[in-house]
Amino acid sequence: MYLVCSTLWRENSEAGFTTLCREICSELGLKCCSIWLNGVNSRHRMGYFEAGWSIDDLTMSNMDYEINKSIICKKAPVLVKTLGIKDPGRGSEPSLDVIGMPIFNCNIVTGSITLYCPEGKSETLTEILHHMATELAFGIEQFKNAFTSARQKSLRKEIELAGSIQQSLLPQKVPEVKGITLWGRAVPTHETSGDFYDFIITRHQNLGIAIGDVMGKGIPAALFTAIARTLTRSFAQQDIAPNAVLSEINRSLYPDLSVNGMFLTMFYALYNPLQKALFYASAGHNPPLIRRGESGEVELLKSKGFFVGGRPEQSYKMQTIKLGRGDIVLFYSDGLVEAKNIQGEQFGLQRAAESLKDYYCLGAAALGDFLSMRLMEHIGSCEQRDDITLIVLKVE
Repeated sequence: MYLVCSTLWRENSEAGFTTLCREICSELGLKCCSIWLNGVNSRHRMGYFEAGWSIDDLTMSNMDYEINKSIICKKAPVLVKTLGIKDPGRGSEPSLDVIGMPIFNCNIVTGSITLYCPEGKSETLTEILHHMATELAFGIEQFKNAFTSARQKSLRKEIELAGSIQQSLLPQKVPEVKGITLWGRAVPTHETSGDFYDFIITRHQNLGIAIGDVMGKGIPAALFTAIARTLTRSFAQQDIAPNAVLSEINRSLYPDLSVNGMFLTMFYALYNPLQKALFYASAGHNPPLIRRGESGEVELLKSKGFFVGGRPEQSYKMQTIKLGRGDIVLFYSDGLVEAKNIQGEQFGLQRAAESLKDYYCLGAAALGDFLSMRLMEHIGSCEQRDDITLIVLKVE
């Protein structure tokens, strides 16, 4: 039927389907016409036109829902003689008939179309309705594809925006702390990341350093990194001990992490520039590497602790280390050591330690850049499989 094709192809949208219903009613002399889409979990009315429709009278509209529900569920046509609704436009004349038909595409019901006509006219509309349903099958499929494509584009933009917002929450500049240089970088695998890091100047002018990794990727992990970052700042600014900071974060996040089957590993350190001391605690995170300026040896700052979100009440152990001139501390997420090259070899702690030895004479920023370059050379053409976050602290 040319009417169906010309209307839908001109405007393949919900407005187009409503226009089509109005034109069908006008051309065939009908009281009402409706077109429904059969979705995965629900039915949706794509187009509806009722001559003389009033917002105060939804009788036909409600009945239309039940009729099309039956057509789609039973996958069969419906013919109702003398529908129990008087046509208000015809005074005391007989009520309406209704004829409806499912719309098939590859033997799957994708929707339905229903016509409401003067009594006795339904027999003449059966063949016309069949042709309409055949043509609408392609039109509905085009609409669904266009809707899916538009939704995917919208989701892509939302994810990109979420990634931009998440990046803006990372430190935009390195704080100036007497006696040290700092550098940090986060390289997400996708638009959003499950890693985060932060620098916090406390109320007593100490430096808080936080690095964390939420289990998982995508939007859920990104949401928890934003929450963890906010909580860390809130507690750390009070200058409380690193183990107490982790305990408070665990207490706050446990209900939400546990119910979603997720957890957070985190390392939090507090650097006192007057004492040149680093106080730290770990919640199951990778132990930082430290290269000693005096001896040139590289060791791990080992600290045990249960990950955030594992238990409702968790205590952590704080440890302290004195830092001297030339000491370099590398904080990192597991994306650094687990990054693989084309032969399947991990970058590993050994290569990270060698980088600290090779570039020890550089400042924190230059050292971090060279370490990143060596890491990217190792990965080469392989796909980055995990978020990578790095922090370098060097005592001058």
